[in-house]
Amino acid sequence: MALEIFGYTGIKILAIILEVVNIGLLSGLLYLYIKSYRQIKIGFTVGLILFALMLLLKSFVAIGFIILTNTQIDVSFVTGSVIQVVALIILLKITWDY
Repeated sequence: MALEIFGYTGIKILAIILEVVNIGLLSGLLYLYIKSYRQIKIGFTVGLILFALMLLLKSFVAIGFIILTNTQIDVSFVTGSVIQVVALIILLKITWDY
């Protein structure tokens, strides 16, 4: 029997958890980018802020899509989210250090 909570299958729950992790990581990056912009005020930092905001919007839309539709989530969606989590962890680590 597959894992099912509140009518959501295990893969949907995993997808939602991964997107929530993405939101947390992106929020941390956004905080660091805004803090950096306040100090140096260059256009590159504005680009980083916009980039983080767009990925944040994507994660919120993905969660809404998962919750509100009955569409089956496949492994490629989850794989993409896992890759994004790893990439954001690397980016956050590099950004935090500098």
